[in-house]
Amino acid sequence: MHIDVRRSGGIAGTTRRWRVDTDACDDPGGWSDLVGALPDAAPPGPDPAVRDDFTWTITLERTTVTIPGSRLDGPWAALVARVRDEGTPT
Repeated sequence: MHIDVRRSGGIAGTTRRWRVDTDACDDPGGWSDLVGALPDAAPPGPDPAVRDDFTWTITLERTTVTIPGSRLDGPWAALVARVRDEGTPT
């Protein structure tokens, strides 16, 4: 499975991307567990009180969710952290 993570926005408005192919990793079962723990829906939209927040766009195969940085937590945050740590910057 391919997982793509894109972070955009912030004060500078820059975009960074990371990608991982879980089938080529040493721990594909761990990735499956992490993806299986994700909720069915993304957190609600942006909090208007948070200016210059990052926006995270996560694509898992054919599903894409967009999550404001102020609402990135739980299993979504764990997935983003692992992709950033183990994935390839693109």
